[in-house]
Amino acid sequence: MRKSDFDFTVPNRQSYVAILMILFKTINIVVRQLIPVLLVFLVGGAKDKGSYILMGVIGIALLSMIYSIINFFKTYFYIENNELVLQSGVFQRKKTSIPFERIQSINFEQNIIHQLFSVLKIKIDTAGSEKSEFEFHAIEEQKAQELRDLILAQKNQNHSFSTSEDEAAVNEDGSMVFKPIMTLGIADLFKVGFTENHIKSVGLILVFFFWIYQNLQEVGVDVDEYSEDIPEWEWNGTIIITLVALMMFVSVFISLIRTVVTHFDLQFLRSRHGFKVVSGLFTKKETSAADHKIQYISWSDNLLKRWIGFKDLRLNQASGAEANLKTSIKIPGCQDQHLESVIHSLFGDAQLEHMEVHRIDKRYFTRYVFLLSILYLIFAGVMIWFELWKPLIAGTIFYIYLVGNRYLSLTKKKYGYHDELLYVQGGIFGDKSELLPIFKIQALEIYQSPYQSKNGLCNIIFFTASGKIQIPYISIHLANQISDNFIYKVETDHRKWM
Repeated sequence: MRKSDFDFTVPNRQSYVAILMILFKTINIVVRQLIPVLLVFLVGGAKDKGSYILMGVIGIALLSMIYSIINFFKTYFYIENNELVLQSGVFQRKKTSIPFERIQSINFEQNIIHQLFSVLKIKIDTAGSEKSEFEFHAIEEQKAQELRDLILAQKNQNHSFSTSEDEAAVNEDGSMVFKPIMTLGIADLFKVGFTENHIKSVGLILVFFFWIYQNLQEVGVDVDEYSEDIPEWEWNGTIIITLVALMMFVSVFISLIRTVVTHFDLQFLRSRHGFKVVSGLFTKKETSAADHKIQYISWSDNLLKRWIGFKDLRLNQASGAEANLKTSIKIPGCQDQHLESVIHSLFGDAQLEHMEVHRIDKRYFTRYVFLLSILYLIFAGVMIWFELWKPLIAGTIFYIYLVGNRYLSLTKKKYGYHDELLYVQGGIFGDKSELLPIFKIQALEIYQSPYQSKNGLCNIIFFTASGKIQIPYISIHLANQISDNFIYKVETDHRKWM
């Protein structure tokens, strides 16, 4: 590896652009806090109260801004004894050291201001930490790249023997070689956006209007009083259809915009020991996932995605807390060949097509429908007694919908396993598959409800460092066999799980 152009053994400070980022962040917070106040001034009422809020928010923002700028000049980082060291603090000095072997990934972000000044935001994730241990607002692009290459090169040197294959995966300057798995162009992005979950977009619209309503109420504006001046509509089929069509159009438009902004110029890359995803229009993000940190992978589709041939792939990484969407990397627009490439890179010849797949017990459906039907009959009886026909029709449609959902879920829930992998399928209108290396199972639980205990059934739950996978309604005898088999494999396997 060539010699670095920067000396990281002496204290280094972030780029002065970080001051601009601090100011930008503070102004952004102030603007968001002032929106309710501005709405008060526009709508009317509570002006005196709004002015006090305005002065309070600005005062707190100025103090926070001054403190952050002073802290910038007192914050340094450097490398010492194969550790990344950060010194910071205004009134009390703090020193944080992280050994290279604890560093799991080093990720970059670039918003418009970062791109304008050729700097990067760095997030350094460590083992057993829910959040980023280190986060630098702005470091020169070349300096950030060399810092990451230096840490990762030293980390690999300490934990593995150099082979010809490893050397072939490194450039002459010591940086990692990444081979492209897939990219998404503009046409692909629009296809992905068109096939996204538009119900989520409708939810965002409703949440936005509810947020405005709540803030207006909190600052003293009586929204209900103003709503009395709005003329009442005579609701009919045409108005309802028009509103639904308008809502769907807006939701599709939001999905398209969100997809393009988030996944613009997406590149999904493979290195010798992991993956990297680069994407983003206004904020360009570069996220890495080492093979050993990936606990399991999952992929899913819906009716539209299946029609186009797309799947959403998720690389679920180890986390210090219970997994959520923030601990997984989503790669939309994957096709079968991309998925096969990822599976082969992580698990070799997985031979999923030769894996024996089992179905769950049909009482997963019949038990649910029996209980649901009792509730529905009580509801229907009350509606008929009071001659409430419209709620009865709506409740009947909802009942049929829930029964159909459960039946589709029953037909799609399957599972299989061999010496290395556990494979679980599911879904309702779409399909979802999860693939978990058995040696990465952290804990295993067999759960029985009173009904399941009486009928020799159970749910078996597999816990990993990035979440859990569940198989419902299987034989307790089979679950015990699986439990004994998997626990033995986990205890006798000495591979690195994280």
